Parts: sequence; C-alpha cells; structure tokens
Amino acid sequence: MAMPKTFGELPVIAQGGVFALIAVILAGAVCYFLVLPVQEARDALQARIERLKVENLRNRTIERERTEYLNRIAELEKQLETLKSIVPEEQATDEFLRMVFADGKAAGINVRTFIPQNLVHRDIYTEMPFNLRIDGTYYGLLAFFDHLAHEQRIISVSGLTLGPPAGGGMGSFKISADETVGANCVLTSYFSAASNAAPAAPKR
Repeated sequence: MAMPKTFGELPVIAQGGVFALIAVILAGAVCYFLVLPVQEARDALQARIERLKVENLRNRTIERERTEYLNRIAELEKQLETLKSIVPEEQATDEFLRMVFADGKAAGINVRTFIPQNLVHRDIYTEMPFNLRIDGTYYGLLAFFDHLAHEQRIISVSGLTLGPPAGGGMGSFKISADETVGANCVLTSYFSAASNAAPAAPKR
C-alpha cells in the first residue's frame, strides 16, 4: 500500500484528526499566551482587593478608636480645668483673701482676724490654713459658711468655737448693737503645687 505524499491524499478521517490536533494546539497556545496571563492578573487584582478590604476595615477601626481617644482627651482636659479651679496649682492667696472678705460682706458679717499659718505639705497637695475671727449675727455666720461651701475652690472649716462678739480679733473695732455672736475657726484652702512659701498676710 502506497504512502500518501500530500495532505489531500490522506483519508478524510486522518485529515479531520490533523485539523483537530491543530485546533487543540492553537487553543493551548491561546490559553497559555492570552488566557493564563489575564487570569493571573485577575487573581492578583482580586487578592489586592481583598487586602484593601481588610486594610479599609482596619483603618475604619483605627479611625473610630482615634475619634474615641480624642473625645476622651477633650473630656479629661475639661475635667483637668475644673480640678485646677477647685485645687489650683498655685497658692493664689490674694484671690482667696478677696473671696473670703467678699463672702463676709455678702453675709453681713465682719472679718476681724485673718492670720496665715504655716503651710502643711501632703503627698499631692498643700494645705493653706488661716486663723479666722468673725462676728455678726448667728444667721449671718450661717450665711457666710454657706457662701464658702458653694465656692468653686475647696475650703474647709475646722476648730469652730462660738462666743460673744466682743473679746476677739485684732486691732480696735466697735461692736454694733445688732452683732450677737463671734466665732473663731481655722479656714483652710488647698493648692497642688509644692511650695515652701508661707501665705501672705492680709493687708490692713
């Protein structure tokens, strides 16, 4: 049996097989040179999208935490300012004196003696005590202590003793007829800064 010399001499089945083989080879080439790179690029993009999703989620969490921290810092700063007004960093003696005398005037009582004592240093604050002598009416004294209790700065009263309006205080002064009671006590305020200085005496 003679071998076919040309493609046309091949049997139809053989020609079909050759065409099928060529198609498979072309399909494989197209897949290898065109489809696979596109698929790899798609997979790489998909992986990047997933990473970006994770990063965005993490960034949203970080931003939310950052906002919470900023709000907390702002809240703490407000609290700090409030605490500074209640327990100032410095003695602010002159301001404290004006406040006490203003409260005394508002309550209708007389401040006869206001003598600074030695500072008492604690771990995180310093006590600033004053010996105080006041006189007036009983209800005037109550009003005076009520004014002090409602001041923003912390003030404590200790060693309170009551008696007649005469016989106490410094200097010479006249007791009016409507004054019915006198009081001695220690008035103490506080500040947070460490200091070895003594509080200034009130000006006469």
